[in-house]
Amino acid sequence: MKRGRPVSTSALWEFHVHLRLRVGEEDDLIDFLSNLPKGRRALALKTALRSGGLHSTAVDPVDTDDELVASLDDFLK
Repeated sequence: MKRGRPVSTSALWEFHVHLRLRVGEEDDLIDFLSNLPKGRRALALKTALRSGGLHSTAVDPVDTDDELVASLDDFLK
């Protein structure tokens, strides 16, 4: 008896993700990923991404420290 996913004829788009998680800051994510069997991490990640706010296609740019300091200086004047 054959197990696993049936062979698909759909085109594939391969995307590799590399995460660096900080102990003490991102312990929830470290626990989540480390408790998954290696063969199930991709499925768990896809499920988490689908269930949490992917409705926005735009990502707000992160301000640089210089821009933040300038904004704070203007605010304090």
